[in-house]
Amino acid sequence: MKYLSPVILLLFCLQSHAWQQDSLEMQLRTAQGEDRVRVLYELVIKTQRTDFAKLKQYALEADLLAKQSQNLVLKAYASLAMGTYFNNIGRMDSSILAFTNAEKFGKQVQDTLIQIKATGSLGRTLISAGRAEEALERLFTCLRLLELVPDKNDTEWRVRTNIAWAYLELKQYDDCIRFGLQNLQLMDKRELDWIAVYSYNNVAVAYGALKKYDSAKHLINKSIAITEKNGDIFSLANAYFILGKIYAENNELDQALAQYLKAKPLREKVGNPSYVISDLYAIADLYHQMGKYKNGIESASEAIRLAEQYDLLLKFDGAYLALAKNYEGLRDYKNSSKYYNLWALAKDSVYSHSHADAIAEMQTKYETEKKEQQLALQQAELLSQHVLLQRTYFTIGGLVIITILLIIISLLIRSRYRRKQQLALQERVLAVQEAYIKATIESQENERKRVAQDLHDGMGQLISALRMTVSSLPVLPSDEEKHKTVEKSEKILNDMHREVRAVAFNLMPQTLIQYGLIPALQEMASRLNESTGMKIKISSFDLNNRLTEVHEISIYRIVQEWITNVMKYAEATKIEIDLVVDDDEIRLTIEDNGKGFDTRLLIDSAGNGWKNMQSRTGLLKGTINIDSTPHRSGTTLVLQFPPALTPAENLIQ
Repeated sequence: MKYLSPVILLLFCLQSHAWQQDSLEMQLRTAQGEDRVRVLYELVIKTQRTDFAKLKQYALEADLLAKQSQNLVLKAYASLAMGTYFNNIGRMDSSILAFTNAEKFGKQVQDTLIQIKATGSLGRTLISAGRAEEALERLFTCLRLLELVPDKNDTEWRVRTNIAWAYLELKQYDDCIRFGLQNLQLMDKRELDWIAVYSYNNVAVAYGALKKYDSAKHLINKSIAITEKNGDIFSLANAYFILGKIYAENNELDQALAQYLKAKPLREKVGNPSYVISDLYAIADLYHQMGKYKNGIESASEAIRLAEQYDLLLKFDGAYLALAKNYEGLRDYKNSSKYYNLWALAKDSVYSHSHADAIAEMQTKYETEKKEQQLALQQAELLSQHVLLQRTYFTIGGLVIITILLIIISLLIRSRYRRKQQLALQERVLAVQEAYIKATIESQENERKRVAQDLHDGMGQLISALRMTVSSLPVLPSDEEKHKTVEKSEKILNDMHREVRAVAFNLMPQTLIQYGLIPALQEMASRLNESTGMKIKISSFDLNNRLTEVHEISIYRIVQEWITNVMKYAEATKIEIDLVVDDDEIRLTIEDNGKGFDTRLLIDSAGNGWKNMQSRTGLLKGTINIDSTPHRSGTTLVLQFPPALTPAENLIQ
């Protein structure tokens, strides 16, 4: 490979100092609520590169506090803590979701500082996940937000360095060099050598990719000197690896391998899959230069496996090319041709002109806004009439430019939005299916347990009683006593018969199968009225035909589950059930006169009853609504679904 691989790990947090961490831990002892989660987030930042166990402890405590609170600021800092934790263990999708939530909470509470932390962290994580184009959009947004904050600290330099990294990941080398050197110039004469290292590394890699090796070596030696001085093992590993690539380009292969071996133990502590993959296919390319083709195939194959596992699209082309070259070295031209083709496809799909245009648009938009601000300051010093005229022209031109940019960006976003909608819909469908299967299995298991309990408690006792009664027959002295014993046995058998019928009725009422939904509901109501004293009334309107089997069983189980809940919790004495059939829908209404309740408690409950009702409603393609309020008598459940009737001639007479 004739260019340097992007292997820069940008973890922009100040090195943890012991006294700072001790101070935060002392604050944690007394901090409560929102303040406690802020301190936990700061501790996560301080420990992420020194103590992973504490990092995990602080992040999980912040997450637990967020789940127990409705405070959006608290939730935002907890999401920032969890996003940092997920990033450190390589769970990029979870990290992106956490930072996105933090960004959303920051916007809701209009907290610019939270938005800056969340948007900057999200941009950095998107680069690590191989989504550098999206990262650029977030990072330029973060720069605009920083203009609203008077005390930027080091955040601006972190964001600007991440932008250079994003250009590098997208192989926009000239942009990376221009932006990186601009950063170094702005950081000159400041105590920012710890962050300047990343700009040195970025620009060095870009120079190497453009075959400007002297410039690359000069910058990387500066980086190594700073990282060795500061003890920054993360940046030092990057610098060793970059230097190894420079040796490899100069055909000093043994020295290159030595640098890779220096970087290897340090790199393993990082653990980020994006950089591990880059290292693997860079090493595979080195093996190809050394003629160790089998070693190269092994290394490149591992890179492809990890790229597929973590879905890092930007990493496939480098791995495919390294694998193709090593197969070619073994004269295995079939596999070599296969991977050359895959490399060409990956390269064309990821680095298309549309990506470059989108990146240029984002950069132009940001730089245009900066120039507009400078021009406005200059115009403010002119005469009032001249200022008014110039501002008028400027405003018109700005509106035209913004309008054109919005049109272009909307066209670019529209296709991406459609793809995201399709993926989200598929995920929701899979989630609903999984929930239904889970609820069905749990319902079946509960039903089996209930039947087993009924048989054990009812039939088991009756069988024991019958066994004892029958066993006493041979020892009875008179025929009269034996006759009484037989009569007693017959009574027990009748009780057993009733018990079996009751169990069978609970499993599947024969009335429902033979005569339909309304007769089955009336039979259930009659049994409950007789056994509990409850007054349950069933009525139906315009139900002339039978419903389908799925509809009748689902409605029957929904009614059965809801009546059980009413009897268990509502202390009701009367329940009315109405089933009405219209041309375009069927509506089931259940009303009781019991105590009202907060419906959120039911929706948020972990029980299976409500889940089973929702699953069966999904089978009906319907909706279910509950009207109830605490401290008010009466609750109403309304189930609505499209009609699915069986023709009248198919009814069982």
